[in-house]
Amino acid sequence: MGELAGLHSAMDRLFGDFFGGPAVESGGQIPVQTWYLPIDVIDQAKGYEVKAPVPGFNPEDVEVTYMDGVLTITAQRSEESTSQAGIYLRREMKFGNFVRSIQLPAEVKQGEIKASFDNGILTVQIPKVPKPQPVKIQVTGKRQNQLVGVNAQK
Repeated sequence: MGELAGLHSAMDRLFGDFFGGPAVESGGQIPVQTWYLPIDVIDQAKGYEVKAPVPGFNPEDVEVTYMDGVLTITAQRSEESTSQAGIYLRREMKFGNFVRSIQLPAEVKQGEIKASFDNGILTVQIPKVPKPQPVKIQVTGKRQNQLVGVNAQK
């Protein structure tokens, strides 16, 4: 899946370089694009850890949601509207929405999911519900006497 997303991004860059970037809509606005957000998912003993690089974002620009077993990370970067003297010779900084959704196994503690932001890396800690352990059940009852031999007596 990651290779397919990488190929998709490479094709987007190729067409963007060849045709000069996204087309301008009739209102003169460049449409807001959604970009693929790469992630790492680590299965740890007590939970899952999801890491996503979001350099240049502030924590308030990043939203993490969990619903129906799907973790969604959304980061929005809007184009700065400061006026500059001169023209761009090359403009590669992406503006728009960065989104990634992944399906997680059902055994997570939804209310205990935590997200932290450090040096441009978003880390989401998702604790697992402990697996049920077998419980030994005491068997009670009367003991039955066994007869031994043909002419055994009680």
